[in-house]
Amino acid sequence: MSTARLLRLVDSYSPRFRRCGSRLAAASVLSLLVAWAGVAPAQTKAAAKPKIPRPEELEWETRDGVILKATYLPGTRGKDTVPIILLHGYQGSRNDYAGFARFLQMQGHAVVVPDLRGHGDSVEVKNETRKLEASTMPVIHFPRMVTVDMEKVKSFLMEKNNAGELNIEKLCVVGSRMGAVVATVWALQDWSWPKLPRLKQGQDVKALVLISPEWSFRTLKVGNLFRNPDIANSLSVLIIDGNKSKSLGDAKRIYTMFERLRPDPDDPKDRDLFIKTDRRTSLQGTELLNEPTFRIGPLIEQFLKLRLVNQSYPWTNRQSPLQKTGP
Repeated sequence: MSTARLLRLVDSYSPRFRRCGSRLAAASVLSLLVAWAGVAPAQTKAAAKPKIPRPEELEWETRDGVILKATYLPGTRGKDTVPIILLHGYQGSRNDYAGFARFLQMQGHAVVVPDLRGHGDSVEVKNETRKLEASTMPVIHFPRMVTVDMEKVKSFLMEKNNAGELNIEKLCVVGSRMGAVVATVWALQDWSWPKLPRLKQGQDVKALVLISPEWSFRTLKVGNLFRNPDIANSLSVLIIDGNKSKSLGDAKRIYTMFERLRPDPDDPKDRDLFIKTDRRTSLQGTELLNEPTFRIGPLIEQFLKLRLVNQSYPWTNRQSPLQKTGP
């Protein structure tokens, strides 16, 4: 990307950031763009691209009997593959990410898109005839999205890691609205597992992309993450929203909480906290994925390159020593 284009992009966003009153302002956008320019590959003759695997439809039974449905799009980089979990909003479904999931897979990433309990096709409960619907299900099921559903998803990705198909150490979670709350609360849980001498249990979520995040949803609260500054400061974060959306206040609040925990790096390539809003739209959540003037798909992909693809997180076999490794 040329310097002139960088400056044009920064100029287009500067007035909006001044209105937002954030220390990020245009400098943060410039930092991200400069970092991207620094890691952009040289324009050489393109090598033959690997064949893109077909999506797989998955079904799991959770320990409390909920039948979870998900779609998995395998990556193409083996042990260098970045795994990504996409989480929909309240009363949404994995279909909200259909095109975006495919876009991420085309970049080489492995993408798993679950229907959280009570949503989409994840409405059946073993030995029960009544379906679990988001609008009527007991409030206790919302924290179980974190403690049960997300752990089921990670168990699946861990199997793929141990098979050498991806690198769980580069895990990213993308969440929209309610899904952003689930992503943040689960990241805290993932980093809170006790350390064992011979088995790494967590600390795998390295990046969060929060699209129109809410401060809280039902009993789930983003604020709990900031009670542990060491964990909150260990995550690379990109926050996205429409500048006219109803959720912008929460998005800016969450950004400010992250911002307070980390100083600005000397090198823009080391920046790990970003916010991006678009003054032209009141859209929010996964609706932004289809906003032609915002183009958040490429924005997220560049964030992934900067904070995961080009970072050194060596692959390791995470199989438990208690598990059999042979017949």
